[in-house]
Amino acid sequence: MVDWIVLDSQPLHTVQSEAFRRFIYELDPAFTMPCQETVKNIIYKAFDYSFPQLKEMLSTQATSVSLTMDLWTARNRQGYLGVTCSYLDQFFKLREFTLDITYVRYPHTAIHIKDTLEGILNEWGLNEKVFTITTDNASNMKKCVQDIGVNHLGCTAHTLQLVVGKGMKPAEILIGRAKQLIDFFMRPKQSERLEEAQKNFSDLSDKLEREIALQNEEEENEQDEIIVNLIKYILKFIYNSIN
Repeated sequence: MVDWIVLDSQPLHTVQSEAFRRFIYELDPAFTMPCQETVKNIIYKAFDYSFPQLKEMLSTQATSVSLTMDLWTARNRQGYLGVTCSYLDQFFKLREFTLDITYVRYPHTAIHIKDTLEGILNEWGLNEKVFTITTDNASNMKKCVQDIGVNHLGCTAHTLQLVVGKGMKPAEILIGRAKQLIDFFMRPKQSERLEEAQKNFSDLSDKLEREIALQNEEEENEQDEIIVNLIKYILKFIYNSIN
């Protein structure tokens, strides 16, 4: 039960659901459903048992580690820092697990992030083993890694997202108009009228499809060239960001 709650990120109050309790009862009438407080205690005990083992594993197996960290603001307007550790063990097998997800005091400056990260590294005994840290391209995150004095690697996915976002800027007006048109025809009344028009002018619809197919064939070569140029631009942007 607790394994399912943890692995599938289920809320703890699931065990209080009457429908869920009836479901479990149908599967096994002899099963005693734990309360929410019991589930919490089991999770705490599991953490207290696992933490020393993971710490010992890092101490004996990892000669150097790479970190990935991200900072985000939760719904309660508080900032949280997530830190993931990865390394190769003596059998060259990739090991990866989350070190911590912890609160970062406001404002989220490089100094506050650095203090939080150093506390995590001290707790795990990894101060001298960090080889590189991967983050997004936010200035506070980059400054934090720079102040710690380890290699910084910008997240490729985040860089790609920025490139695509900038590439879509010229089409923002067209995209906005397309959304307005879709919203218009998604209304029940207009949707019925559009469906009726398609039935009444079926020949026109066939002609339009043929015209679109011909136009697509003519634009295919041009689109391929645009895609190639966009890929070249993305690769160049990523290369300049890394170097």
